[in-house]
Amino acid sequence: MTPMNADRLAGYVEVKDRIKIFLSVYPDGCLVTDVAEMRMDPDGVVRVWCKALAYRTPEDPHPAVGWSYLAVPGSTPYTKGSEIENAETSAWGRAIGALGIGIDKSIASAHEIRTKETPETKVERSDDGGLIGTVEVGDRPSSDFLERRTPDGPALGFRLRGEKGGILVECRGPLADQLVGFREAVVGKRVTVWGALSDRSFQSKDKREVTYQVLAADRVRVPEIGDLPTDAAPEPDAAPGAMVGLTEAESADLWAGVEA
Repeated sequence: MTPMNADRLAGYVEVKDRIKIFLSVYPDGCLVTDVAEMRMDPDGVVRVWCKALAYRTPEDPHPAVGWSYLAVPGSTPYTKGSEIENAETSAWGRAIGALGIGIDKSIASAHEIRTKETPETKVERSDDGGLIGTVEVGDRPSSDFLERRTPDGPALGFRLRGEKGGILVECRGPLADQLVGFREAVVGKRVTVWGALSDRSFQSKDKREVTYQVLAADRVRVPEIGDLPTDAAPEPDAAPGAMVGLTEAESADLWAGVEA
């Protein structure tokens, strides 16, 4: 977490701390998840919705109510793949907050603020959370657009360049396979990539801590082709200049020695 985000969360109470206070005030109380459902909202975004009830006693006729939602997939590395769990935790925090517990600054908890954050990026972001930029080939194994075989299957990396800089994109499985087949139609083109964004760091030769952004991609939208991966791998003539008789690069630690 960046210092700016840490300062922004100062004063917000964690859900786990709200639960401790809630149970100390209401020893017989309990938290119940009343609704947990996934649905397509009118804006076209799939969201997980959770409703929580905070019972002060087993017979509480008017339990406090808290609602929370998260878009699917989650927009942060902390929420992608655990959207229901995070939405439920936030709903618990809001239900407890409705009882006046842990709301000195806001009824929102630190957990809720953190999970709703959208990481800042050096490239443009689409309305549905995709990252938009130009595909560039780097000179390192992490970004040279060469497919490598790893213990987890095929993998490939490239750089996504925007006006403010670039981010490293990691692709695996069928997505890596198909990007190689469409190489000539992808490299140098402006694409949209969806996935989980995270920060990584390494120590430079002069002992400085260098931080860079990495997008673990699960979908790439390419002009005149559409979304990859598709259900079927591309034919050799599926794209202009597509590579025929592909050979894979030597096995290597794909994400080692990335460029700053």
